[in-house]
Amino acid sequence: MIPRTAQRRLTDGQLTALALGSLWLLGTLGALTVGLLLPLAAFLHAPWIALPVPLVSIGVVYLIGFVAPEAFPSVAKAWPRLVWAFATGICGVFGAIFVLEVAKAFDPWFAAPFLGVPVLLVSGLFTRDLRMRAGAGVLLVALIAGGIAVPASLPPDTPARRLASTGVPHDRTLAADLGSQRLPTKTTADSGSLIVEYAPQLWISPVWTFATDAVENCETSVKTAWHLENATCAQVGEGEFIRRNADRIEFIQRRGALSVHLAGNHNWKPEELRELAAKTHPLTDAEIIAAVPKSPRGNRTDVVAEFATFVRAIFVGRSVGY
Repeated sequence: MIPRTAQRRLTDGQLTALALGSLWLLGTLGALTVGLLLPLAAFLHAPWIALPVPLVSIGVVYLIGFVAPEAFPSVAKAWPRLVWAFATGICGVFGAIFVLEVAKAFDPWFAAPFLGVPVLLVSGLFTRDLRMRAGAGVLLVALIAGGIAVPASLPPDTPARRLASTGVPHDRTLAADLGSQRLPTKTTADSGSLIVEYAPQLWISPVWTFATDAVENCETSVKTAWHLENATCAQVGEGEFIRRNADRIEFIQRRGALSVHLAGNHNWKPEELRELAAKTHPLTDAEIIAAVPKSPRGNRTDVVAEFATFVRAIFVGRSVGY
């Protein structure tokens, strides 16, 4: 709360800037805390879970208007201030959802510093200074238009584009045949190889697969950061090697200029890993979509459709994929 003596030492412009800055900061913090109830409500299709979000947003806006009425003279009285707080708070909630959908075209974390911008700009429409009101209005329209147009102009998210962002050629990717229902869950690009991880499922142990330049013998160094600490190595066939340590076992099989690597914990036997190696193949489109991250350069997104889907999921029970 700003003491009245402190308010008298501030000019109208400084007081307005302080009020708007407080709205941005509190709006951002609210979105990153209480705002987490929104995706939960969308996932569970339970509107009542999201109820604290608009209530907190409205309360924060009303509090700032009450503490600094000189910053928003057109709503200085109690009832106009309540209507203003309601409209601005609700706009702030839906604006934060819009910001998140725009950021998802690049990286959801990109949204963090902008989540409080909608409530700041809508509040700016009610300030004393005409130039500030006009600037807030123009900026609000420009950001909405840009938030729709820019993601729509980006290249689409495709398996080929995801794989290209890793820098690993398709013929150097390696997927294990663990059944159509068990897709890889994570990939890591490492020195020209793509380390593919299959998370454990119930009684099925985890698996890692990747391809490297040919391993000639146990002394051949592998360029990737993947390695088993304090491992022993033994040749078990022509171009085939087993490395193992206290935690994992790794089967290596040479295929021309490349070697395939399959690793798991000690629930896997060498014979099982050899059989699995015989069924490996380059990553399919479905496996790439399941495990390879989207291109960090941005991907085409229909922000309006995604926004509508999110909101509809809260109220009508349509899943947003969380």
